[in-house]
Amino acid sequence: MVDWYGPAEFPEHRRARLLKRLAHQEGTTDPVAIARAMAVRAAARCTMPPVAPLPERAAWLGDDGRFHLRVAGRLICAARRRRRGSPPAPAVWHEQRCPWWTADGLGIRMHAPHGAPSGRPEASRGVVAVGWAVVLGSEPTDPASVPVQQRCPVNQAMGEWPPYRGARLASITEVLIQALGAACHACHGALGVFVDHEPVSMRVRGLTCRHCNTWLETCPHPIGCAWADYLNDPPAAPLNLHYPRSALSRSAPADPRRRP
Repeated sequence: MVDWYGPAEFPEHRRARLLKRLAHQEGTTDPVAIARAMAVRAAARCTMPPVAPLPERAAWLGDDGRFHLRVAGRLICAARRRRRGSPPAPAVWHEQRCPWWTADGLGIRMHAPHGAPSGRPEASRGVVAVGWAVVLGSEPTDPASVPVQQRCPVNQAMGEWPPYRGARLASITEVLIQALGAACHACHGALGVFVDHEPVSMRVRGLTCRHCNTWLETCPHPIGCAWADYLNDPPAAPLNLHYPRSALSRSAPADPRRRP
């Protein structure tokens, strides 16, 4: 356990997790190094999406059998440019980079397994780029009603697709949206896609965007920061929602490249 070297007014319930992250990221439990890292981070503002109204979203079924998302009129999965010209209208060009890894040349997977030595001479990896033209249908669909496996995988990890209504946490997500809105409850600048919870008590804290879900626990500020305000007084606390432990291993959005 690393001793606390931050400001005395820093909330007690946030100290242990921040120290654990700092020790991991700095690669040391040395109190001087931890105190220095804390001071450097506290002097800077936390980086998060700017507060802004959420743009309109609509999903469109393409002739490739997948739904494609438009955000503020822009198709997020369309390739920005194509080296050899563009497909004839109304088709939209798509490109996807698919990584691969193999240790024996027979079995192929997308990524090396956890702990696999990168220096193995027989292991090899690479990326295959694929492209295809898509013609979209004429009727939009509510993107929240589209199952993850039917969504276009290109740029799906950007966090622009809303949570699927049929997902395991759908009922909790719906309560959060109805009570607090669909925007991230921490930064209020991006779409909320993750049900965030306190790791020990399992009490739901709010709905967070992909960026905040990844980084908000690194906030070194006791007060005066949107992340600090969220962690000190979770907006969903009055709703008294509890995160189901059965969903812990399935809380992240499914890999869009994995078949059901």
